[in-house]
Amino acid sequence: QIHEFRIPLPISVEEYHIGQLYAVAEASKNETGGGEGIEVLENAPRVHEKYGKCQYTHKVFHLASKVPGFVRFLAPKGSLEIHEKAWNAYPYCR
Repeated sequence: QIHEFRIPLPISVEEYHIGQLYAVAEASKNETGGGEGIEVLENAPRVHEKYGKCQYTHKVFHLASKVPGFVRFLAPKGSLEIHEKAWNAYPYCR
């Protein structure tokens, strides 16, 4: 059995979406610096075959400064970079 709970918010869904995008951008900016953090390779509007109009992003997460030194020593070159390709068609994301 599924129970649904709704919490009324003092903002609209569109305002929430704008706030969410701002929070993600600020978090990315705060984690980036000195060649480390998040690198945005592409950020462009697209049309997804299932979700329709969306925002496509291709990001690279550079994690070398986030792990202990012995992990950096043992990890093969390039293994501490994670590539993320995302289609954000709020409220759906792939």
